[in-house]
Amino acid sequence: MSTDPRDAALVAACPCVPVPRFGELADMQVGQRTLVARDGVFLQVRRSWLDCVLRIADLPATPPLPYGTVKARIAFSFGVIPLTLLHNFIEAGRAALPNEVAGGLIHCAKENSLRLEVHESISAGPGGVQYRMPRLADDEAIAVDLHTHGRLPAFWSSTDDRDDQGVKVCGVFGNLHDGEPSAAFRLAVNGRFIALPHPWQKRTSTEERGLEDDDRWPTLNSMGFVGADEWSI
Repeated sequence: MSTDPRDAALVAACPCVPVPRFGELADMQVGQRTLVARDGVFLQVRRSWLDCVLRIADLPATPPLPYGTVKARIAFSFGVIPLTLLHNFIEAGRAALPNEVAGGLIHCAKENSLRLEVHESISAGPGGVQYRMPRLADDEAIAVDLHTHGRLPAFWSSTDDRDDQGVKVCGVFGNLHDGEPSAAFRLAVNGRFIALPHPWQKRTSTEERGLEDDDRWPTLNSMGFVGADEWSI
């Protein structure tokens, strides 16, 4: 172990933990840690609204490491995303056509609930939007970052890739002049993007549909999208 205090600070911010082979892996609080398993290296990220384990590297079978195994997972503490909130955001986007709109689903840790906030636009046009971030309470965080593409299809631009840093679910809606919009959703984890399935899947590209894998990432049901009549806290 290095005696340099900077190394100690880095280890404290992201400790490296071997996965137990016989016992249970200790739970973690809000933060992140690296998990070394028998078959790979994983990053676990915990937020008030998210518990995510991502495989970041494979390990060869030999020489074997004396550790246990862990599975990649994405779990939301609030359980499901109410479709009503997303439909309300789509309507706000349609009302602003042809300009883009930004907003977010804000998670309240105390109540373990989501609410929609449509951000105040500073300047907006068909090709982009600048907006003012809302004031959040101490127990609130933006769990789902949303924006629209107006009449254009939903896709991830290079601007989106630069903006979507940190840890959050990102969603974009396009073709808002049509009866059924197009959409794309992904989980952003410190520059790593994982495509997520969603109820508007039929309007997404073949490439994005191909990223859905029941063994590694959630299906539509397990990710958690429901209608208003099914939502409860």
